[in-house]
Amino acid sequence: MRLRQLSVLAAVTALVALPVQAQAAGPGRTYHVAPWGGDHASGSPSSPLRTIGECLSRVHPGDTCLIHRGTYREQVTPPSGTKDAPITLAAYGDGAVTIDGTDPVTGWKDAGGGLVAADTNLPLDPDFNAVFLDNGRAAEGRWPNSGSDPLNTTWAEADPTSTDQHIDDTDLPDADWTGATVHLWAGSNPWAQQTGTVTATSPGKLDFKGGNYRCPPLCMGNQNYRNYYLVGSKAALDQPGEWYYDRTEHRLYMVPPSGGMTGHTVTAKHRLWGVDLTDSSYVAVRGLDLWGTSLRTGKSSSGVVADGLHATYISEFSTLPMPPDSDLAIPPFEGHIVASRILDSGVQILGTGNTLKNSEISQSAGDGVLVRGSGNTITGNYIHDVGWMGSYTPGIEINGNDHTVTHNTIRRTGRASIDTAWQLNGTEFHGNRIAYNDLSEAMRTSRDGSPFYVCCSLDGTGTSIDHNTSHDADGQVGFYVDNYSGHFLLHHNVAWNTGSRGTFFNGHTGPSIANQDHNSSYGVGINGNSVLLSGATDASGSYISNIAGPKPVTATQTGDPLPVVRSNLITDTPGYTDAVNGELWPTAGSPAVDAGETIDGITTDVRGTAPDIGAYEYGEPIWSTGCDLPGCQERVRHGAWTATASDGTDASAAVDGDINTRWTAAAAQTPGQSLTVDLGETRTFDRLSLDAGRDTSGQPYGFAVSVSRDGTDWSGALARVSGRSFTQDAVFPTRTARYVRITLTASGPANWVVNDLRLYGDGPDASATLQAEQATTVRGAERGAAATGVLDSGEWIGFRRASVRGDRLTVRLASTCAAGCSLQLRLDAPQGPVAATLPVRSTGSVDTWQEQSVTLPRRLSGVHSLYLVAKGGPRVARLDWLTIRS
Repeated sequence: MRLRQLSVLAAVTALVALPVQAQAAGPGRTYHVAPWGGDHASGSPSSPLRTIGECLSRVHPGDTCLIHRGTYREQVTPPSGTKDAPITLAAYGDGAVTIDGTDPVTGWKDAGGGLVAADTNLPLDPDFNAVFLDNGRAAEGRWPNSGSDPLNTTWAEADPTSTDQHIDDTDLPDADWTGATVHLWAGSNPWAQQTGTVTATSPGKLDFKGGNYRCPPLCMGNQNYRNYYLVGSKAALDQPGEWYYDRTEHRLYMVPPSGGMTGHTVTAKHRLWGVDLTDSSYVAVRGLDLWGTSLRTGKSSSGVVADGLHATYISEFSTLPMPPDSDLAIPPFEGHIVASRILDSGVQILGTGNTLKNSEISQSAGDGVLVRGSGNTITGNYIHDVGWMGSYTPGIEINGNDHTVTHNTIRRTGRASIDTAWQLNGTEFHGNRIAYNDLSEAMRTSRDGSPFYVCCSLDGTGTSIDHNTSHDADGQVGFYVDNYSGHFLLHHNVAWNTGSRGTFFNGHTGPSIANQDHNSSYGVGINGNSVLLSGATDASGSYISNIAGPKPVTATQTGDPLPVVRSNLITDTPGYTDAVNGELWPTAGSPAVDAGETIDGITTDVRGTAPDIGAYEYGEPIWSTGCDLPGCQERVRHGAWTATASDGTDASAAVDGDINTRWTAAAAQTPGQSLTVDLGETRTFDRLSLDAGRDTSGQPYGFAVSVSRDGTDWSGALARVSGRSFTQDAVFPTRTARYVRITLTASGPANWVVNDLRLYGDGPDASATLQAEQATTVRGAERGAAATGVLDSGEWIGFRRASVRGDRLTVRLASTCAAGCSLQLRLDAPQGPVAATLPVRSTGSVDTWQEQSVTLPRRLSGVHSLYLVAKGGPRVARLDWLTIRS
């Protein structure tokens, strides 16, 4: 499932392409590359080279390759520049520049049995094969069939008579599955997935080898979970677009689309690394698209900057082998299967002092980004739809020391958003800064974990995990420091809708030494502990304070000195601004204000008589998390939603914004059962998430989504969804509607359950709080972590494609302008129509914040790019946030 990525990528390209051209010119020579050029040309603008490789064969330190729009099917291997004269590889700015890792497959012929085939040599290890049909991912043939979203997979369930390396399943089709890959999500507590190879089959039975045979917790057999599916067999080909590659015959088989192959294009992956910087240093790569391939630096790389990449379908694989011993930092054992494929997937930033920034990374069976070595920076990136194979491959895998990982938005991951694998990393995890990241929609293919997860026995001395948000995830915890890890400092983090806990330090019958959590805020959707430190044989020096949350803070009282737990606010009424929408900052009169204790280096920027409890200081600008690229802000603000079930049961829990409350239908799933949601007012959205929490049986076996503006006239089915993941997504063309109906289309053995329903749009929701420093574009003033600098007259901030409905603009600002200053709200362009003018009143200083509002001449609705333009003086105002509501 592509989740609107083409429109997002096109928008990002438009935003970054023109600056790339200006930045590309360096002190050396500039060569031009274009598909219409020739490799014996001079490389001038009027006589460009044909290939990037030819350009790179000519460059020296300080030189630049400017690449014109087009598709380049080649592997790019830049030489090294120097610290003072890097080599630059950049998009020219006249359209998308795509490094394509695939080659066309042609010569399709009828192969009998409803199949077509083409003779082709796919050079990659067969486990890494990937096929694309009409520029979309084609699924490898599998049983049982699944939908187009690999994060919403359909599982078969083995019978309880199954054993460790044997499956009984009366539903298994009678076919020869020998040699197929069996993918398992099974065991007593399946915190990872595993694969094996089928060795023998008979009706309703199969034997296999591989997987993690240390049972429990990970194995097949008569366990709590007995889920599996089969791939890598010609017998599985039964729906259009599915493929199978016979590695002996070098023949690719496919079920053709309806009407045959005429007019359709098929490509197959040929190059794992479209941009290979393994032996390169001091290279700048800017504004390139990567399709069906990825980028990597090497262990000796330094000074590489990858900026404004759009990397899509970066990694694909079909098996989860045990990592080789040569990759391990600690002695091997069967549990290391969780680290499978971490080192051979994703965009890889290895070495020292390299940077990945302002990039969109999406569609990966494994990692989104792997960072290893020391002193690398990963910042301002949008990473989504990764890790669907179910190992510990996350949005960002961090190995090593002194890395900076900040301001990234990480969404829709199979397991964690951010992770470190001690099997590969070793126990030293020093000096890393992980801050201002937004982590959501994690744990799509697992159940025991969290958006932020580190394990095991790690020494986090000097590492700070601060100012992150973790929410709307199907695991157990928001921030999880697992199994004997110590010396981790967490502070000013925020979590809601993360299951049983906000933060969990798991001693697990071992030490959990000197772990800290300070000034963090926890909200709805946490039903166990706001913070828990448990199971530790030694928790010496642990310290938890200034926590605001709905549930207790608890720490095992072992060690010398004993853990400190104090100055925490545990209440259902903390005075948050809007807990359901994650706005956990205090309002006037909140019991958190001036109620905290002073902690050196943590409680800074204090206003009043004492620090506030929680992650935000009342009166200070509100800091934000995540990136400012298009797509980084999508969640539709939750309002006064109501739900009606067709069976008459009370369905309010499905729309209360709390992942831990649940609506359960009155009977087992049958086609026609429905849930109708009234949003209270029209909203604009193009994705619906139906969340069943961590339930493993109540997800719909199939459903359709329709919408209505008036509750009477309904659209047809905008999307049809199947699969069995905890959260199922329906994606459809953008709609503006007040009512949403989810109707079951298939039968299922269990009653339908819904814990939470969320909506998303292609852009921010202007009725939510739009953080000024997260504007898609800013002209003039600098961005800060929590607000802009002072805008002068003519300077502005802009939000791309915001969903707008309302007649009142409110801006939180700080200003010293005595008279004549204003902020103009303009639509669709900085010089577009003026929708409102807000007179700016002085707040006394540029550090004194105040909400100022104006009623719009007419109510706004629809989707617009919004620009707030400063007028009237040299120093008009600093901006914290804005909103447009009724």
